[in-house]
Formats: sequence, C-alpha cells, structure tokens
Amino acid sequence: MHFQIRQAEHLWSWVLLNEADEMVAESHRTFPSAAQASAAALAFAHLVSRAGKSLTVRSSSSGRLL
Repeated sequence: MHFQIRQAEHLWSWVLLNEADEMVAESHRTFPSAAQASAAALAFAHLVSRAGKSLTVRSSSSGRLL
C-alpha cells in the first residue's frame, strides 16, 4: 500500500491505495498545502500502526485470542 497526495484546485488531500491502485482510505478533510496533507497521512499511518499492535480477536467461547 502507498499514500498519494492529491491536489484539487488550491486544496490538498491524501488517499491510501492498495497494490492495484484502488482506494482503501481517504482523508475526510482538505489541507491548504501538500506538506500538511502529507503530515496528516503520516499521522493516520501511525494511528493504524498503533491499532494493529493492539489487535485483538474476540470469540464468544474463549474471549481474547490475540
């Protein structure tokens, strides 16, 4: 997966694309500069990484599996 910073008129946003260049996620807001959109994409990546480290699976019979 990879991020792409996109410009629409004078505003910028980010999108997360999979290996087939299909959109997986996109920013819910726009930013006044490419640097701010890039920083927001990096912050999103860190949040997803942190969530992945605390991933748990719940089973009705045994509780937490991971």
